[in-house]
Amino acid sequence: MENLNLSIVNLLNIVTLCVTTLFIFQIYFLKKGNKSNTFFSIYLTNIAIILAFFLVLDLDYEMIAYGLIPFLLLAVLSIGPMLWIYVKLVTGDELKQLKKHLYLPIGFGLISFVLISTDFIISDEKISLYIRLIVLYITITGITAIFILQNGYYSYLSLKLYKNHIKNLGNTFSYTEKVNLNWFKLLIYGYFFLIIGLIVSNIADDSISYFMFYIILLTYVIFSGYNALKQNPIFKDFKVKVNPIASIPEETNTKLFKELKSKLLTTMDEEKLFLDSSLTIHSLANKLNSNNKYVSQLINNDLNKNFVMFVNEYRINEAKKLLLNEANKNITIESIGYESGFKSKTAFNRVFKQFTSQTPTEYIQLHKQ
Repeated sequence: MENLNLSIVNLLNIVTLCVTTLFIFQIYFLKKGNKSNTFFSIYLTNIAIILAFFLVLDLDYEMIAYGLIPFLLLAVLSIGPMLWIYVKLVTGDELKQLKKHLYLPIGFGLISFVLISTDFIISDEKISLYIRLIVLYITITGITAIFILQNGYYSYLSLKLYKNHIKNLGNTFSYTEKVNLNWFKLLIYGYFFLIIGLIVSNIADDSISYFMFYIILLTYVIFSGYNALKQNPIFKDFKVKVNPIASIPEETNTKLFKELKSKLLTTMDEEKLFLDSSLTIHSLANKLNSNNKYVSQLINNDLNKNFVMFVNEYRINEAKKLLLNEANKNITIESIGYESGFKSKTAFNRVFKQFTSQTPTEYIQLHKQ
């Protein structure tokens, strides 16, 4: 075998490939039991396959690269769907008809695999030439027009899922830490710009453009891999009891809602469920032996608040009492925030100012004068 003559771009490709492989291993094996992580590891695997193909091609192993085309097409055309599926699973949306989103990549992969396998088997050079032309056209079509249109579509779907999640956040959680998924914006937008970068670097076809592309890709892999490792499934423990109020006559229905409202307010006052920093509409509904849909409807329509405002009002009232209690004069404001049901000092300060137009410190100074 000839000595390898690796350029800086090739070395950067190898580094990016190694880092991607490391994250694949960590996310798949260290975060087992989480379906969303499985799909994200497949997403990164697709990136690794694309990197491996371009490395082989850059090193002039043309026949090996030719044999890898089916895997390239499968990776290129499934990377968008895998990103969308990951976002869908983490945001708690149902995963239906998964197969139809994989028809295109599997179809291109199988067709090219059959053609290339036939090319390796037959000995007729004329037929072989025709087959290679067909494979070339299929590959160009797959990684250009179809790839661009497909990924524009899945990027749009992913952003739509994320925006819907943000919109519904206040009616599901009593906190935002680790569930607002802010890093998803960079994950999705970053992916979109990676596509543009890949196209530009191939059009420019020079060392500088490829170098910049691999630097950006390496940064993207590190950022997304690190955040995926930290991201836990936020809906995994949601088992909701169902009390079919909707099927009950309207008069009885109204009565049940009144009873539910009374039970809700009594339970919040007496059991202080708001002190649980991980309280969700689902856990509250289970506590009330009801359904999250009805509890949410009650809070929104009867109390004119969303869930997070409803719970935080109790927390702030509790915090006010604790802040002005002389027995707590040696307790830090941060500790009082935790005792009131907040997950962090930042969240406590932000919500306290939102409700009182003052910081906790300003509140103490004003009321202890």
